Amino acid sequence: MNPAVPEASLTALMHLLAEQALLSMGVPHPMVKEAPPANPAVARFYVDLLDVLKAKTEGARTDSETAQIDEILYQLRMRAMDLKPSADVPGAPKP
Repeated sequence: MNPAVPEASLTALMHLLAEQALLSMGVPHPMVKEAPPANPAVARFYVDLLDVLKAKTEGARTDSETAQIDEILYQLRMRAMDLKPSADVPGAPKP
């Protein structure tokens, strides 16, 4: 396996989805100088995907994986509460 590519795992999938949610919230990636524009609808989509992953893997996760997904969802939901709906995003509620 290529050392630059992590092993495929539930934890890797959780972190991949969390990273996409953060990028959609406008949080800059460590490798990029400028923050991307926030897209609250897409950010919420990724948080919802993590919630689906949590529900579908119930009973099959280790205690560590359960703690990780709970913490990731908590942190992302706290950040998402600060997001304002974007007027130019289709389907976004109007203020």
